[in-house]
Amino acid sequence: ADRAGKPLEGLTVSGVLERPATASGETRILFRQTAPGRYEGAAPVGKGAWDLTVSARSAKGEAFEAESRLNWR
Repeated sequence: ADRAGKPLEGLTVSGVLERPATASGETRILFRQTAPGRYEGAAPVGKGAWDLTVSARSAKGEAFEAESRLNWR
């Protein structure tokens, strides 16, 4: 959401999933907008720890990047 709380629409969103301890298993993800301000993507990954980096860019060129460690069980 923007500063006024309005959902961010029309972004180009992509991501990369990687294993934290090795370069194997790198998976690229393309997200699509499914509702105002909601973006979803899918990736076939196995159990364990993964590092996710998500990048979003607006039509004006504004960019955002976030990183998170995820654990699948």
